[in-house]
Amino acid sequence: MKKKVINIGLIGLGRIGKMHAKNIYHSLPMLNLKGVADPDPNMDFIKSVGEVDLFKNANDLISSKSIDAIIISSPTPTHVELIKQCAQNKKHVFCEKPISFSEKEIEETIKTINNEKIHVQVGFNRRFDDDFILVKEKVGAAIIGDIHTIHITNHDSSIPKLKFLKSSGGMLFDLCIHDFDMLHFLTGERIKEIYVNGAVFIEPELKDIGDIDNAIITLELESGILCLIDSSRQTHYGYDQRIELFGSKGILLVENKTESLYCLSNQKNTQRSKIKDSFIERYKKSYVNELEYFYKCISSNKKPEVGPENILSAIRAADAGKKSLLTNSSQMVKNE
Repeated sequence: MKKKVINIGLIGLGRIGKMHAKNIYHSLPMLNLKGVADPDPNMDFIKSVGEVDLFKNANDLISSKSIDAIIISSPTPTHVELIKQCAQNKKHVFCEKPISFSEKEIEETIKTINNEKIHVQVGFNRRFDDDFILVKEKVGAAIIGDIHTIHITNHDSSIPKLKFLKSSGGMLFDLCIHDFDMLHFLTGERIKEIYVNGAVFIEPELKDIGDIDNAIITLELESGILCLIDSSRQTHYGYDQRIELFGSKGILLVENKTESLYCLSNQKNTQRSKIKDSFIERYKKSYVNELEYFYKCISSNKKPEVGPENILSAIRAADAGKKSLLTNSSQMVKNE
C-alpha cells in the first residue's frame, strides 16, 4: 500500500536545517518539504531541494493549512515559543535538542504538548544509529552479564565559532547532552550522581563566558554502574566517537567509523583510512532514520519514544554537572 505523504515545514536553514532538507529530498519520499522559514534564506539551496514555498516568518509557516508537521532547527532560545505556536495550530513537531536550557520551561512545554494533544520528538539522533541500537539489544539480552563500567569518548573534529558557543548553553548542555541521554538509552537507567572536571585549552575567550572546551565527567547510574565521559571540542584528526561497556561476562565496543576499510601495512609503516570528519558524516544514516521514525509516529498517531521527557532528564544532568564544575564537588541529579 502506498504511504501517505506528509507535508513538512522547516524552520531554520543552518547546518542542521540544510541537512534535514537534503535528507527529506533525497531519502524520505513519504515526507514532502512544503515550506521553509528562515530570516536569511539561501535561495540557491532552497531551489536544490525541490519546489519549496518560502515564508517570511515562522508564524506564517506554522499557521499554513498546507503544512502537516514542523521541523524546528532554529537557535535553541526560539524553541519553546515555536513549539507553543505549533501546539496552538495542532501541528506535530520534530525539534532539535535541546528544547530549552531551563528545566522549568521544558516542564511547561510538556504540559502544553499534553493539553493540546500534539506529538513532539526531540533530535537525539544517536538513538537511531544502527550500532548503538545493536549494543542496546545486546545489553538487554545480558550478553556481557552485569555492566560494571561505561566509557564514552565524544571529541568534535573542530571547535564551533565563538558566536555559536556563546549561545550554545555551554559544553555540558550542547555537546555532552547527547552522552547523558546515551547512558539512559543503553541501560534504561537515570544518572544518580555526577562530577565534572573541565578546563579551557582551545578557545581562551570561553573563560570569559564561564564555559570549557575539554571535560572529564564521572557519573554513577541508579544501579551503581560507574561511567566516564571524556569530551573535547576539537581533535584536528576527525570526529572521534567511541563507546565501551565493560561487564561481568565481557565487553561491548563501538569504534569510530572510517572513510573506507582500506588498510596498507608493509615493512615501513601502516596506513589506515581517516575517521569521519563531522557528526553529519558519522551519523548520516541516523539522521534519516530519526525522521522516518517521526513520520511513522505522526502517521499512526503514536507518541514518540524520544521526547521532551528525555531532554528534561538530560538537562537535569547537565545542570547538576554545571554546579559540580563551579563547586568542584560531586552533585546529585534530580530525578522525579
